[in-house]
Amino acid sequence: MFILRKIWAIISMPLLLLTLITTPAAQSTDSAQLVSQDVFVLEKALFMGQGITTDGEYYYTSGSITALDLQALAKFTFDDMELVDRKINPLPSLCEDRGNNHIGGISYYDGKIYASVEGGDECYACIVVFDCETLEAAGEVYDLPNELYDDGIPWLAVDNESGLLYASKWSNAEHIYVYDVNDSMKNVDTIALSEPIDRIQGGEFYNGVLYLSNDTKDIENTKRILSVDVATGEVEVAAMRDVGGNNIETEGLTFWLDEDGAVMHVLDYNKLVGIFVRHYTVEF
Repeated sequence: MFILRKIWAIISMPLLLLTLITTPAAQSTDSAQLVSQDVFVLEKALFMGQGITTDGEYYYTSGSITALDLQALAKFTFDDMELVDRKINPLPSLCEDRGNNHIGGISYYDGKIYASVEGGDECYACIVVFDCETLEAAGEVYDLPNELYDDGIPWLAVDNESGLLYASKWSNAEHIYVYDVNDSMKNVDTIALSEPIDRIQGGEFYNGVLYLSNDTKDIENTKRILSVDVATGEVEVAAMRDVGGNNIETEGLTFWLDEDGAVMHVLDYNKLVGIFVRHYTVEF
């Protein structure tokens, strides 16, 4: 086992160097100060290319490669992002049988991971719940109306104070739909947004406000963090991040104060070789 780990480390090192060399350095901005970043390649990158969330003890990540029919969940230590556990293709048989092949954004609540899942001939947008201890499916699958999620469900976020889950469709969404996690995912509200949101890759609550990771395409090297006032539907740009290059796809985000003072943690995907988890202080 030691020899295998050593061989793997030797293989990984050139890819780590290639990732750093081929990706222009991310920069701090006035609204998002970059504190540090973690870089992942090879199999770890496969486990974390989509979503990230935390309970303050661990990071939980999701990954999907549709072309390989591969999905994954993983658990990393919060302090140093060491891999603790991972599950390959963890979706329950119901999802597999109908062609669900993509796990997107995830959110932590009360010992469980809530995952946005899509795929299949009719998309079959749904919410699948996993146990944080085992990363196994917890026996809860909640289908969502295809007419509301006609191009999938890329993200979701659970407000840990209220137990309400928020989600929208992928393209030019004019509404966010609200579900009660503690009442069989009952749809309890629909939020009309002040402006459409597009290409949202992840969401999480911080100090009672919903923040969304926006994979912006119209501003070179820069990605937006949007805020949504869930009481009014008002959408604003909360922060701008300089991610260093236009080949970066931004994915999920989560919030928790770490020992270095960073509070916002965003997952960025370099489509060439690797994954970055970037840690920020923010001025919201």
